[in-house]
Amino acid sequence: MKNFLESLFSSQTPPPPTREGLPYWSFWLLLFIILLLITFIFLRDKELRVRLNSFFFKVKRRMMKTRLRMKVKKETKKKEELLKELGKKIWLEGIKVEDAEKIEGQLKELEEKSTHSQKELEEIDSKIATLNIQLKENCQKYETRIKDEEEKLKPHEEEIAEFKEKEKVIKLNIMKKQKETEKTEKNLKLIEKEIQKVKDHPKLSEEEKKVKKDELEAQKKDLKKKKDEIQKKLQSINKEMTKAEAEREKIQGDIEDQEKKIKEIEEEKKEKNREFQREIKEWEKNKDKIRERNREIEKNKDPLLEALGKTANETRVSHEDLAIFYSQIDRIDTRIQEFEGHIERL
Repeated sequence: MKNFLESLFSSQTPPPPTREGLPYWSFWLLLFIILLLITFIFLRDKELRVRLNSFFFKVKRRMMKTRLRMKVKKETKKKEELLKELGKKIWLEGIKVEDAEKIEGQLKELEEKSTHSQKELEEIDSKIATLNIQLKENCQKYETRIKDEEEKLKPHEEEIAEFKEKEKVIKLNIMKKQKETEKTEKNLKLIEKEIQKVKDHPKLSEEEKKVKKDELEAQKKDLKKKKDEIQKKLQSINKEMTKAEAEREKIQGDIEDQEKKIKEIEEEKKEKNREFQREIKEWEKNKDKIRERNREIEKNKDPLLEALGKTANETRVSHEDLAIFYSQIDRIDTRIQEFEGHIERL
């Protein structure tokens, strides 16, 4: 069985090797042959050549027409601007043009509106300038008031500083007297103990006890006297402290009143400034409205000036300042006619 399988597999033919692709240069050779064939067909087919020439000629003609129309449009725009400049010159110089009474009337009406608006603008500018001056003066006035009130604070602040130093010294004295009192009381307790020891001493005679006791009592008396003096001094210092605190609180109250007054002045200043600023803002809004109205007037004047220039060009009003305009317009008309003629021929 093993030998049979080996003979079976060995008898099978091996698979053919994988074919390689076409060489790279063959692609370019084929492309060249295709182009050569197309060229050959094109040269032999006269009708195809005619159709292609006709197609390219139409495209070229359309492009030429488009360029010429753009030139006509550009020259027409230049002519409109020249007519407008001509009309402006006629209007400013006051040159009379036949059949233009209606246009001149409309321009005169717009000019009157423009003049009126200009006067309004000047009045508003004057009003805004006055309000700005008043605003500045208001600021200076309130700053002076605030400064004066702040100057009044200085003596009180100095007094407060003095009282704080005074209270500091008084507190040190109180602490000192309290310590003296504690020391005196401690000594008194010691003497009381000594007196008791003398009384209870078994070895001392009555005479010796009496002498010792009298000495200790004398010391006790001196200490009590000293304690009373310290207490009196302490009371006096406490009264001084209470008085100093009351005076400081009064001055502090004056300072708070003064600071409140300064704050009220500052608030008043802010409110006044806001009033001026609100009014200035309103005038600025009115100014913007008038400017917009002026822009609209100028916009409405442009077609009228152009119409006036057109009428003057048609009637050829005789005036030395207008000759140059006529000459330029004629050159533009000639160029437009040439371009339009060329378009018609195409």
